[in-house]
Parts: sequence; C-alpha cells; structure tokens
Amino acid sequence: MQWERMTASELAELRREGVALLPIGSLEKHGEHLPLGTDGLIAHKVALLAAEREPAVVLPPLFFTYTKEMKNLPGAISLEADLLLRLLEAICDEVARNGFRKIVLVNCHGGNSALLKVFLQELCDKGKDYAVYLPPIFLAPEAVERVKETKEIGHACEVETSFALYLYPELVRMERVPKEFYSSRKDYDLSPASTSVDWYASYPDGYVGDAKKASPEKGKVTVEAHVEKLAELIRKVKRDDKVPGKLREFHRKSLNP
Repeated sequence: MQWERMTASELAELRREGVALLPIGSLEKHGEHLPLGTDGLIAHKVALLAAEREPAVVLPPLFFTYTKEMKNLPGAISLEADLLLRLLEAICDEVARNGFRKIVLVNCHGGNSALLKVFLQELCDKGKDYAVYLPPIFLAPEAVERVKETKEIGHACEVETSFALYLYPELVRMERVPKEFYSSRKDYDLSPASTSVDWYASYPDGYVGDAKKASPEKGKVTVEAHVEKLAELIRKVKRDDKVPGKLREFHRKSLNP
C-alpha cells in the first residue's frame, strides 16, 4: 500500500480503491527523548495500519511543513505558509492525476491544523477534479482520556510518547525524560485574545506534561483506536459522492454568482 514501494502496475491496480492517504508531520524538537520527526513517523505508521484494514494507497510522509512556533529550538524546519499551500496543492494535483481523486490528509502536527483548514477552503473555487478530507489529529479522544494520567498533554507528552513507545520503541530515549512535570510557563493573561508567542511563552523547551507516565501498553490502546477510526473514515470517503458533487456545484456558481 506504500506508494514509493509499489511498482507502476501495482499502483495502477490500486486506483480502483480511489483513496490516497497523505501523512503529514513536522521536523521539530520533541523534548529530549523523542526524535525530531515524531509527528510524521506516527502519521505514516497509523496510515499504513489503517490501509491494511481498509485498502488505500499511502504516500510518503510530508515532514517539511509549518512549525513557526518551534523555530527557537534546534531541529525545526518550517516552510512559509504560502509555499506550503502551493506544495500541498501540487502534491494533491499529482495524486489525482494518477487516479486517486479522494485524498485524506493524516496530520499529526498541531501547528499545521489552521493552515490545513485554509488549504481546504482554498480548493473550493479552483475547479479541482478531486476532494480532500481532513480528520482531526485525535481521531479517538475517548481512548486518550481512558489511558492518560496527566492533566496536561499536547507535545512530547504522556500520550505522544506512548504512541512512539508502541510504534517506534527503538527511537525513544526514556532516560532523557525530565524528572519534573512541565506545565505552562506563560506569565501573562490576555484572554480571550491569542498572540503569536503564546506557545513559546507556555512551552519554551518543546515539552508538555509528564512523559514518565507513558508506556507501550497505553500506546497500543490509543494507536489501535485511532487506526480503527481512520479505517472507518476511509470506508466513508469511498462511499462519498456528495462532497465531489458539492465542489463542482460551488465552483460553477462561483464563476457566475
């Protein structure tokens, strides 16, 4: 099911499924115990596991994305927003040209979320012959709530570290997890407004919560729940004919409102 590992004829045969998954991550610091590419690695493995349950082609993970909030730390590679939007469109155009006209963005990096929603809107009036679907990062939040012991999660935390311990145990260095609990360090309150430095002010070291609570067992529970939800979504996307139709209708009406 991996695009880059298939022959041309094998890929062409898989076009009958009609769905492609694009795993999206980042390159940025994940505490001192997880690799820089954690988000993309997890997104890719979850997509592959879901495609085993419901056939779909899985593209190589996109690591070069949007991580402005982590550029203060070594390892971050962040594309400018306009470049990333153009890159995503070019990738999706090529995927669709190869016969996969339903594309699911499997994103595991919170810093991409807002921009990916903009990307969906940008496609509305471009007359594309494909549809793009964006599930949330946490497809199975109930599983996360069931296993987590710490109140604050979000980055290199108990949950993300558990994912990594289950999927890539050889890449996790638990001996480097900080001894203390890392909560928000933001020393100002401008709510309900947001600012461009809120993440940096809260988590200047790229670490949240207490990863010492992580375990492969918790990772197994949460990963399997997410994989099943993603497989269910792939089935829904295969059956969907409303979104492609609505896109054609919107494009036609946008030309002559």
